[in-house]
Amino acid sequence: MQGHIVLSPSANLGVTVSNTYAVSFPAIANDVVSAVMNVEQADVRMRFDGTDPTTSGVDGSTLMMKNGIWQVMGRDTIVKMRFIAPEDPAFITLMCMKGE
Repeated sequence: MQGHIVLSPSANLGVTVSNTYAVSFPAIANDVVSAVMNVEQADVRMRFDGTDPTTSGVDGSTLMMKNGIWQVMGRDTIVKMRFIAPEDPAFITLMCMKGE
């Protein structure tokens, strides 16, 4: 029988997103297994394959709406997430959970 993973808080991070260049979250700890992300101030575009998204979305990037809350699973996915603001600057908070 497989055991279960107990989640506990790891870190809270934030990143400012502009429409000039793509950004990612800094220093995701190795024990992070999931996170809850909140998009504040304006919409953002996101890719989770390590590629920089474009402001227009012609690259297939996902539009994450202002005030949207997203649950993200897997450290590899979180580390590869890249963001850019289509228009106005935005801020994204990330509440990381570690697995024990």
